Amino acid sequence: MNSANAFAVLISQIIYAFHRAPLSFKLKGLKKSLIKTLFMILPGLVIATPGLADYEIEILKVRDYQQNKQLLIDSESRFNLPQEVIDAVHHEIPLSFNTRIELTERKSLLGFGYERSRNIIEYRTDLYAYGVNRLYALYNHRNKKTQTFITIDEALQTLATLQAFPVASLSELHPEQRYTLRMRISLDFWKLPTPLILEALTTSTWRLESQWFETSLQTPLSWQ
Repeated sequence: MNSANAFAVLISQIIYAFHRAPLSFKLKGLKKSLIKTLFMILPGLVIATPGLADYEIEILKVRDYQQNKQLLIDSESRFNLPQEVIDAVHHEIPLSFNTRIELTERKSLLGFGYERSRNIIEYRTDLYAYGVNRLYALYNHRNKKTQTFITIDEALQTLATLQAFPVASLSELHPEQRYTLRMRISLDFWKLPTPLILEALTTSTWRLESQWFETSLQTPLSWQ
């Protein structure tokens, strides 16, 4: 039995024991915390990770510009979710996607170059289905807004698009300084139901993330 299968058997036994335990012992989030801890401490575990050709989330382009003394970006991405993941949404299992945007600047100290973080933005968006007629919704935890859609393709298209997204105030940026903007989108599989977390730890189906999209920009004097 390989290490991944042995781990799966161990976690299955733990989950079974929790289900058999009295209700008072089933503390919220305890099962997932325990699985996450075991995932980090077990040595030699082979975890499936996406290969270069297996990214189901792809950031296609990011465009930066200034407006009203703010650095803004527009971005377009592509979601090509596996059928198993789509089926889960149809069974009213919500998916939680993390979007992370980093703005760094290149600095030099005593002749050595390094990057300094200027701003980091990270927020979560939930995709879920509901109702007899199966509508789809996106809930943005950053602005606390919900959008409803008739098809999952419409929901994914909206999830894949950012328009006039504020990254930083121009007053915080230095003229003629070169900056690097990075962006990544990933599925937070730790938010899934416990059996699917187990599957995510041993297969690549639920380990969905884009590569880092990186672009350079320079603040012109006209922005100040």
